Amino acid sequence: MTDTKTGSRRLGLSLGTRIFLVSSLLIALSVGSAVAITFFLIQRISRSAAVESVRRSSAVQDTFEKQRYGQLELLARLFVSDPYLTAYIAEAAGDAAPAPGAGPAGAAAGGADLASIVDLLKERQSDLGFDFAIVLDPRGRVIARTDRPTSAGQDLSQRPLVAKAVEDTQGSGVWQEGNDLFYAVAVPLQKEFNLVGYLVTGFAITDDSAKQVNQVSGADVAFVSEPPGGQPSIVATTLSPEKARGLAAALASQEGMGGALRSGKVMPETDFTMDGESWIGVLSPLLDAAGKPVGATVAVASLARELAAYRRIQAALLIVGLAAILLAPFFSYALVRRTLAPVRRLVTAAEAARQGDYDQKIATGRDDEVGRLAQSFDELLADLREKRDMEAYVTELSRNLPEPAQARGVLASPQVREALLLGVELRSYARAASEGGPQEVLDRLARDLKRLTSVITSRRGQIETISGHRMVARFEGDGRGLRALAAVAQILDVPSGSGPAEEADAPAAALVSGRVVAGPVSWGEQLERALVGLPVQQLDGLLREATSGEVLMSREVHEELRERLEQAGYQLAQRRGIVTPMPLYALSSRMAARVTGLHDAGMETATLQAGAQTLSGVAPGALMGQRFEILAVLGAGGMGVVYKARDRELDDLVALKMMKRELWGDRTQIERLKSEIKLARKITHPNVLRTYDFGEIDGIPYLSMEYVRGVTLRYMLDQTDRLPFSAGLRLSKQLCAGLGAAHAVGVIHRDIKPENLILEPTGNAKLMDFGIARPVHRVEPGQTQAGFIVGTPQYLSPEQLQGKEADTRADIYSCGVVFYEIFTGVLPFTGATAVDVIVKHVREEPKAPSSHWREIPPPLEGIILRCLKKNPDERYRSVEDLLHDLEGLSA
Repeated sequence: MTDTKTGSRRLGLSLGTRIFLVSSLLIALSVGSAVAITFFLIQRISRSAAVESVRRSSAVQDTFEKQRYGQLELLARLFVSDPYLTAYIAEAAGDAAPAPGAGPAGAAAGGADLASIVDLLKERQSDLGFDFAIVLDPRGRVIARTDRPTSAGQDLSQRPLVAKAVEDTQGSGVWQEGNDLFYAVAVPLQKEFNLVGYLVTGFAITDDSAKQVNQVSGADVAFVSEPPGGQPSIVATTLSPEKARGLAAALASQEGMGGALRSGKVMPETDFTMDGESWIGVLSPLLDAAGKPVGATVAVASLARELAAYRRIQAALLIVGLAAILLAPFFSYALVRRTLAPVRRLVTAAEAARQGDYDQKIATGRDDEVGRLAQSFDELLADLREKRDMEAYVTELSRNLPEPAQARGVLASPQVREALLLGVELRSYARAASEGGPQEVLDRLARDLKRLTSVITSRRGQIETISGHRMVARFEGDGRGLRALAAVAQILDVPSGSGPAEEADAPAAALVSGRVVAGPVSWGEQLERALVGLPVQQLDGLLREATSGEVLMSREVHEELRERLEQAGYQLAQRRGIVTPMPLYALSSRMAARVTGLHDAGMETATLQAGAQTLSGVAPGALMGQRFEILAVLGAGGMGVVYKARDRELDDLVALKMMKRELWGDRTQIERLKSEIKLARKITHPNVLRTYDFGEIDGIPYLSMEYVRGVTLRYMLDQTDRLPFSAGLRLSKQLCAGLGAAHAVGVIHRDIKPENLILEPTGNAKLMDFGIARPVHRVEPGQTQAGFIVGTPQYLSPEQLQGKEADTRADIYSCGVVFYEIFTGVLPFTGATAVDVIVKHVREEPKAPSSHWREIPPPLEGIILRCLKKNPDERYRSVEDLLHDLEGLSA
């Protein structure tokens, strides 16, 4: 299957090929789309330009038309404003006017005066610039006109402009003469407020008129005349004669434009074809004085001509686009090779790392995403190197790691104690060699010893020694004799071993009391409890005298239990032993059960309370509060004992710390310690030993913590002068990471030292003992408890040693001391006494770490020395800043 999958991957396209093909395709699509979109936009732009041109032409034409009417009206007003001229025209008009009923002879009679009026009109026409002028009498008949001198007497009263003037005294509109068009106005001629006639003046619509509109708008213009019953005729235009004929044909043939021309409506921009080309036009009607159409102004623009300005752009764009598409694969190939070169190096490094080769250096000079990826991968390789070296180092150390001491109730210091000793001998194992296999015998012995341990510890007894099938336990405190006798009764009541037991195989027991010396004794790597004194020797003698199923008591024990024995109805007789000369008192298991069963419940309550003040009843095999099953002793110190236990509620292994009795008399300390534990429980970090619970069981304060099977940093430092650089760097980073998590929730450790850093077999370090390994210094904010802080002077900051208020920077100083020891193998300050060390911490500067290890990287040396600054303000502001600088280093 693996080969098949590998073959499938090889047959597939590589990442570089896929990127090359995709990028080439994207470039081609992008360029092609850009060309197509640009072509489309050019078409729209050219059309928009044409539309804008014809719209502007229509607007210009409207303005031009109004301007011409205004200009004509002004000229006419100037013409008729001369009273002498008006009087002359009135007089000449009166003389020239034919009498009613006169024929042509009458009209000819006034020819001389008529000629003078025509000459006067032409003179004014030449001076004022209008194209024609007509003088009418009050009834609308021609007196004289410049364009047709012989038309005197013609009745023009039905022409729209004349009719408008007669009706409203003046008017304006387009004047049509055949196919010719004029802008014309009519104004009254008055003499002393008497109407003597009308003056009509006009400007001819010519090609110049069309050119003026074209110069402003840019569109071609055509003035179209449509005589009644005739065909449209182009009277003035900027088009060539061929285009003009084509436009006339289009107006005649196309219903839309022709209909608009005849109806006198405005036709908005409309596409039409003229001589095989696409055009766009706007038609505006030319209206006479009555508002009826006599023609139109047509503004047209050639779409082909507008597009011609963009043809070069289209051609250039097309050439560039084709060139880009052709060159895209080459650029894409070069880009892919350049971009994927560092990725290929990363792939090679990743494949090597997958095989366990982490000793590679990745170039990280780029600032882009690939550069950041390379930098992250380089940091990952460095982290893997550190982890590999740390695991190898811890594995090597763990080979010689001792097992947890199976000591029983190890005390912190030697003591002379008044105790009652119980000895139990399992007689059935005297002939174990002849019964069953060796493993079967040992398994049965383990079960019996476990049962005995459970019985004794349930009566608050302390297992002292186990030698073969003989066990010695110690009872102390009020009611010790009754508790010991109750344990004996329970032990003798159930036969040892499995299957029916002969009476000769029943256990034997002995009870003695007196002063003994108790305390820890170590040899090699083992830590055991020693118990010596005369009672120990007496116990051995009594066990020699006891028969199976019998309990022998010394005279001292008998005196202690006399009252209770008499209450049960027993008066024991003294007897002399065979082996020992000391007086003996014997009880059977039934008698012991009866003596202890009279007031068992009350006795249990009293004895539990009495035994709760010591650690005497806490030993492997004990069950604390029906919850913690004590498995082993992990260590002991001045504060108490740490046990390995199984938490039945959590179904997990825990480290159970039981404090010494004398440290818990001050309730203020207990409450403050509880407050710190609450903070410590908030810390959830892989590099912090978890604190689970704090409370009391049967009056004994306890603290349950995460159980870690590993070695402390102190053990590691004791095995070598200094740690390897990669292992030390990883451990330093983990210490800062765990401490940073504690500071984040407001917990100041204040006791950073190698003993408080434990390493798992995987090389992961955990910081432990938050506020537990020392009495609390501050009782509440602003108050300091009298006394001193318990701690190791070699690792405390100057402000702690001087009794000043300590903050998170005190932990940073302690970290600096630990770093110094990790990388150099020595402490920065040493002395013959603790006082010498304290003075050096407060007053002296540490030697440079390079004086002990010449190869130390200068950045690391700078980090350590900054942590060890006397003034807290000169140290790192936070553990996060310290960790940031450490992460800048790599193995």
